[in-house]
Amino acid sequence: MDADVDLPAPHYRDVNHRRSRADARTAGVFLAIVLIGLSFATVAAETMTGISEDTQNGIERVPRALLLVILVLVQVTYLAVLLVTPVVLLFRRRFNLIARGAAALLLGPLLFRLLSLIPGVRASGDALSGISDRLPDAVTVEWPSTGAVAACAALAAATAQGLSRPWQRAVWGFLAALGLLRVLTATSAPLDVVLAIGAGGLVGSAMVLLLGRRASVLTAAGVSAALRQSGLATSAVRRDPDAPPGRYEASAPTGPIDVKVLDEHDWRTARLDQTYRWLRWRDVGDDALAPTPSQAVAVEAMSGLLAASRGVHVPAVRAVTQAPHGESILAVDRIEGRPLADLPPDELTDDVLRRAWQELALLRTARIAHRHLDLGRVLVDPEGRIWITGLDRSLPGAGDRILAWDVAELLAGTSARVGPERAVAAARGVVTDDDLVAALPRLVPSALSAPTRVALKDAPSGAPELVDEVCRVTGVEEPQLEKVERFKPRTLLTAAALGLAVYFLAPQLTDLPSTITALGGVNWAWVPVIVLASVATYVGAALGLAGGTPGRIPVPEAAGVALASSFVATFAPPGVGQVGLNIRYLQKRGLPTPVAVSASAAKETAVLTVHLLLLVAFAILAGSTGAISGELSRLPPAGVIGAFVGVALVLVGASVALPRVRRVVRERVLPSLRASADAMREVFSDPVKIVTLFLGVALLPLGYALCLYFSVRALGQETSFVAVVLVSLTAGTVAAAAPTPGGIGAVEAVLLASLTGLGIASAPALAAVLLYRLATFWLPIAPGAWAFRSMTARGVL
Repeated sequence: MDADVDLPAPHYRDVNHRRSRADARTAGVFLAIVLIGLSFATVAAETMTGISEDTQNGIERVPRALLLVILVLVQVTYLAVLLVTPVVLLFRRRFNLIARGAAALLLGPLLFRLLSLIPGVRASGDALSGISDRLPDAVTVEWPSTGAVAACAALAAATAQGLSRPWQRAVWGFLAALGLLRVLTATSAPLDVVLAIGAGGLVGSAMVLLLGRRASVLTAAGVSAALRQSGLATSAVRRDPDAPPGRYEASAPTGPIDVKVLDEHDWRTARLDQTYRWLRWRDVGDDALAPTPSQAVAVEAMSGLLAASRGVHVPAVRAVTQAPHGESILAVDRIEGRPLADLPPDELTDDVLRRAWQELALLRTARIAHRHLDLGRVLVDPEGRIWITGLDRSLPGAGDRILAWDVAELLAGTSARVGPERAVAAARGVVTDDDLVAALPRLVPSALSAPTRVALKDAPSGAPELVDEVCRVTGVEEPQLEKVERFKPRTLLTAAALGLAVYFLAPQLTDLPSTITALGGVNWAWVPVIVLASVATYVGAALGLAGGTPGRIPVPEAAGVALASSFVATFAPPGVGQVGLNIRYLQKRGLPTPVAVSASAAKETAVLTVHLLLLVAFAILAGSTGAISGELSRLPPAGVIGAFVGVALVLVGASVALPRVRRVVRERVLPSLRASADAMREVFSDPVKIVTLFLGVALLPLGYALCLYFSVRALGQETSFVAVVLVSLTAGTVAAAAPTPGGIGAVEAVLLASLTGLGIASAPALAAVLLYRLATFWLPIAPGAWAFRSMTARGVL
């Protein structure tokens, strides 16, 4: 904790390992650039060639002398940066930055080289005229190389974060100039220039994410000095240990105050959260993003002053100033109170709720949208007054649509604590029915603040009960909730999966007539065994459910549930439809919900365990028998694979270094693993159940494997059974991970690539994949719909 300001102390201290989610965002951006670069260097070669040709044709209008000056200037700057920068850093004793820069210069081109070794990735396209004929022989053309571009990108990403914003713009501008010169001076279209920038930037940003960065952080003494320069005398300034970074407590002539210090680093992190909300959700008011830290603090201070002028109990603004390095500082009165989220139920009276709504009503009359009004930001002081705090996301002059979100937020937060009836009654005593009706479509849990969303999820009554209560008291029909999500994360994964499918399948579809001809030559004698193999998967699922459930479960009835899940899975998220249907079926048979969930978890755990064991077993068997020797020979060298594994481990380690990732692992992943282990412990107490369970879950993947093998044989193709089983198990893993129903797109791509790798021609391979998917995914949908409706009508589901 920093010393008292009356003691001599520096105004800044150095922090050597500072990192944030903004660093993860930068790494994600460069990863996306890598993927774009791979597409340019593989399937979009003609596009990149066209860009290069158009760029070089446009440069023809530039005078020869100016072109020569620009090229020489950039080359000299490049050499000067490489030679002078280490000397300057050495003089300033920045040895850590020198080591990091040297590592980036080596690792950036190395990753780029490794990516270049991926089959299908090309460095150059069609020949270009270039600009060599317009320059003297003494001037180097074909410069810079893509390796040099990758090295500069890695150096910039690893070191530029410690520079000021103008210098950062200069660094990235120079990198863009290098990329442009690479395009201009190339004699053949450089297909890998985008890949070089992405690979280098990914290495540099990963280093920052893993090692952190060095930063000068304002100390308590610096905060006190800045506030005194603004006319506010302070004493006993100290860092608040329970608050986020940049929060201080101090004493002023007016009483205790809270001080917020917003520097460039913290502002970028906050802006990242706000930008994510703006990109993902519409009409929630996060479209007004402050462009600088000083403007963000100024808006917060203005909201506080305006709210106080209308009688809202908000912390009084005492000072707004800046520190020498540009940090923005806001000082407000400290409110000694308890958040409504922490009040015991007996203290959260109707009077407290009503006064909270009165404060919000006054805030609305000032046209100020809070935009993060969870109950942790509504305090009650010892005198019983209600205070609204946390105006860092506030928006003055907000419209009715944005103001309605605050009503929805407070409704949801109070409903989670006291129930919908009391929450709505307290609100209705202050705001109008029209205000409540306007908030109804906005009671979308995913768009509420994280604390409110968690509280509403854990409450006995959720959002639907709250909507029903508002509709009842206002006399309106239940509204359609607003579709505020522009996209869901699952949508992006689906788009990526379909993109991969198009990448792998599009070249094969160009030979569609051959595929149709191959389908016409199906040996119909194999069709019955294909159907039987598909039926065996439902028998396996039934045995698995019966074996993982206490008591007697009829296998035919469980098979009907598995068949019904093939219909439900066409519109439910992957895995969720089958799991939910199993739980519903067990509940209908009289099992308590915890037992039903535990039985379903036991079955799914056994499915995953047996699938992985079969995958490893058949991989070893295929390797020992030489069934996939052709595929293994086409893999990159062992050193390349090891390097890729090393980079992956570095990225995983860097992500684990983030507190948010560790919290997700601790709060979500580990409890799920413990729950699965507990579910399996109950099954192991009955030997008959164990045999039934593992027999069923083994029959499930083997049935799919036999179906694929018989589909290949039906097309007249001879191949190794072991290799086909390995291919099927791999496709099953992809299907479980793919975000599309049944793994549509991703499974077809993996199967097609794998079968052609086994030596099967593309046309019969695609025909076999279509036949396999027809038997295992498409045809069962119709009988699955019938089974679902029939079992629902009989009360089985």
